[in-house]
Amino acid sequence: MKGLILCAGRGTRLQPSTYTKPKCMLPVNGEYIIVSIINKLVAAGITDIGIVVNASQGEIQETIGAGERWNASLTFLLQQEAKGLADAVKSAKTFMADSPFVLMLGDNLYEGELEPLIESLEAEQSAASILLQRVKDPRQFGVAVIEGGQMVSLEEKPRNPKSDLAIVGVYALTAAIWSIIERLTPSPRGEYELTDAIQMLISEGGHVAYSVTTAPFFDIGTHERWLEANRYKMDHDPKNFAMPSGLNSVQCIPPVRVDLTARVTNSVIGPHVYIGPNSIVEDCILTNSILTDQVRLSHIHAEGSVFGSHVYLAEQEIQELPARHILGDRATVTRINPDLPNDSK
Repeated sequence: MKGLILCAGRGTRLQPSTYTKPKCMLPVNGEYIIVSIINKLVAAGITDIGIVVNASQGEIQETIGAGERWNASLTFLLQQEAKGLADAVKSAKTFMADSPFVLMLGDNLYEGELEPLIESLEAEQSAASILLQRVKDPRQFGVAVIEGGQMVSLEEKPRNPKSDLAIVGVYALTAAIWSIIERLTPSPRGEYELTDAIQMLISEGGHVAYSVTTAPFFDIGTHERWLEANRYKMDHDPKNFAMPSGLNSVQCIPPVRVDLTARVTNSVIGPHVYIGPNSIVEDCILTNSILTDQVRLSHIHAEGSVFGSHVYLAEQEIQELPARHILGDRATVTRINPDLPNDSK
């Protein structure tokens, strides 16, 4: 069995954080999303992995390499245009050939095991198997309807969902999917939907198995969800409750993760703060925030904030109330004169 990770999306809802980097390269508790997904596949015994990217995402291959560190083989596959998930899967047809494969989305983190999904595909000799979870608002997801223990229909982001069973974003597929994808037409959203492809499998008599999970999963499509995933990962990593190094005159409220190359002085940090490589934090109060890398903050009181690479943000004095900052890579904001509120860049 092979693995496939879809990373070619533009991440528009995560702008400005994704103006200059793919969303699969965003850190969650200090680990790139795509690295977490690769680790998940390798833990399930899947080491031959395809990664679908677009033409602007050379950074992914440059950063993670060919897979040696996981004893895996990574093959990068190009999606020419952003035409939907089914079209992204189609980009991997030659790589997959006749092999069954586990498909994971490059902006999703799933905290459960993959083995039940794989076993349901093999045990029931199905054309596909999908992972489901009950959610409060299924309108944000693909939704499955189950009757008599059989999957009977799927619908992508319905206005009036027929069930609360959402597709988690993890699939086990066989070569039966290729002839279906070739016959797909665009949805009302103008995309080739993977849910439509699986619905066609069902309509044409193919058996689609499923596995219902209660394990946490995170669709990291917005900054709020990114911070939520970061909080969960930090809460479940015991290393985040040890006193970080690189701190001087700092009050640390765990969980906190500070990269070994970062420097923090005269600040209150935490809970749920990640400070990435080569960052400098001086005279700040930070809560529930992510500093990706090479961030420099001075006299900042921030909560629920995300700082991209090479961000510089400085005030002359720290504010009493926290502010929320969402700054993309290489943003610079300095308040030169506090008496002139528009005198900033």
